[in-house]
Amino acid sequence: MSSKDVTKGEKPTSAKDSEPSTLQGESLGSQFLGTLLLALNIAVRVYCGLYMIISDCDETFNYWEPLNLIFRGFGKQTWEYSPAYAIRSYAFLIPYYILTFPLRDYIHLTGAQLPACAFFYYIRVVLLCGFTSFTEFRLFKSAKRNFGSHTANWFLLFSTVSTGMSHAGVALLPSSFAMNWVAWGISHALDAVTLENTLTCVWPSVYAIACFLIAGLVGWPFALALGVPFGMFTASLRFQSPPLVRIVIYCSIFAFALCGVLMTLDSFFYSRKMLFVPMNIVLYNVFAGEGEGPEIFGVEPFSYYAKNLFLNFNVISVAGYLGAALNPLLSKNQLKAALGVSLPLFVWSFIFFSQPHKEERFLYPIYPLISLSGSIFASTVFGNAQVLLKSKWLVRFISFSSMVLIAVVSLLRTVNLVENYSAPLKASAVFFNESILNDTTEIQNVCIGREWYHFPTSFFLPDNYRLRFVSSGFDGLLPGDFPEDMTLREAASAFPSGMNSKNIFSPEKLVHFSTCDYFIDNTAPVDTTKGEKQIVSMENGEIIADNAWDVLDCQKIINPAGSHHGLGRLLYIPESLRTVVPNSVEYMDFCVLRRKK
Repeated sequence: MSSKDVTKGEKPTSAKDSEPSTLQGESLGSQFLGTLLLALNIAVRVYCGLYMIISDCDETFNYWEPLNLIFRGFGKQTWEYSPAYAIRSYAFLIPYYILTFPLRDYIHLTGAQLPACAFFYYIRVVLLCGFTSFTEFRLFKSAKRNFGSHTANWFLLFSTVSTGMSHAGVALLPSSFAMNWVAWGISHALDAVTLENTLTCVWPSVYAIACFLIAGLVGWPFALALGVPFGMFTASLRFQSPPLVRIVIYCSIFAFALCGVLMTLDSFFYSRKMLFVPMNIVLYNVFAGEGEGPEIFGVEPFSYYAKNLFLNFNVISVAGYLGAALNPLLSKNQLKAALGVSLPLFVWSFIFFSQPHKEERFLYPIYPLISLSGSIFASTVFGNAQVLLKSKWLVRFISFSSMVLIAVVSLLRTVNLVENYSAPLKASAVFFNESILNDTTEIQNVCIGREWYHFPTSFFLPDNYRLRFVSSGFDGLLPGDFPEDMTLREAASAFPSGMNSKNIFSPEKLVHFSTCDYFIDNTAPVDTTKGEKQIVSMENGEIIADNAWDVLDCQKIINPAGSHHGLGRLLYIPESLRTVVPNSVEYMDFCVLRRKK
């Protein structure tokens, strides 16, 4: 729209025209800081893709293992993938297979002998962390348009350094997928809410709703709740207007097309007619029968999420929730945009804080909202402080010092997770070299007992190696195996035995210890009353293995039952400072052993 189309007294009708004045006069220093933060964001995301832990066994067995089936024809199968329940979607996984074509083509053209874990790291670094960086950048640009460069820079800092985003952004989970699409949707929604009721608002609104639909239908159905505030805003503000008609038509077409694709893919894999997995997920989680539902996996108090958020975001979480309450009052010039951030954050928090069963990943979809809400609040506080203190340089010093302190503490927390919990990823890398030295095509059984929930993924196993479970203290339902030597569709649609939705133990998921060629365990004392065997232990600072086994590799991992004092369990303390900073952490070793021939 040209300037002559805007008569005197009319409000601008584009997001660009309605930018805050702080953006119009953006300084070179602010631009440089934004560029520096973007570079930091990319560096942190690459680091996380390469080294960040898998923090939830659900990620391994419900997503990496079925993806390994798609890539390589074998993997562990949870009850959720049984056609009798079908509450996990293959449509969610297929894009990750398709988008690895550059690596597959490289291997095909060059004949390079790469371990299967190369696909694991390609997916983590390029597809997962790469997409996270992309959506963070989109939300950063939207924040700059709607709140100004200072707020945008605070957001990019908070989102980049927060430990929560560091492990959520690399996770192969529907909640992480939903988090990124919600962030992208919010970036469009912020643009849309600032536009007048003309046709210029149509496409930003359609893009926002499309992102929320993808987050909920392809990712996690409950993420649709985050789009409700924007949907209500659109319906009320655009009521009985040409924009609303177009928005409804375009979004309806997209929703039906998306549902059609999802139903086609999942119906094909499960060999069932008209299967809509998102509906199955909702039915199980909301309307489960006696002895079923998420509560059978444990319940937590309200404080669980409060502690979790503080560990993952430190003061950013406090600023985020304070901002959610106060930003609409303090940001009157951007009231609609502030509400567009606060309302979804409160809606999600109300829903999930009130649920008995709580898990860290359930909050992933609002992580970008916490960072954005906190950044609006921080920008407002420091802006008002400059007026009150009447010293621009003092406020800048305090602001910069706060940035550095938050960044340092957050990054030390992230590195701490890698140091204390990354042993499974490091130790499992030994299998590739082992397959070269042990040149055999026979199936090799890699057994695991009490450490089953730490196993990273079968992508670390050579083609003829299989993960097996042996008896341990765990009395819940372990995953079984997808059938092999058949087509992918036949393997996915076969009805496995010994599956149930009540987490009831099934002995057929175990193998006898005598069949194990390799064994994964830690050096802590075992519970022999539960069938556990002490194959490896720590004696006088030395790792000792049973006479029938050789130690291939051991990596330190924090002992959850150990004695910990000081900051070492919470923050990474550099070696040079450990003599002066309290840092008493008790470790054990996570080991891979091979049976002697």
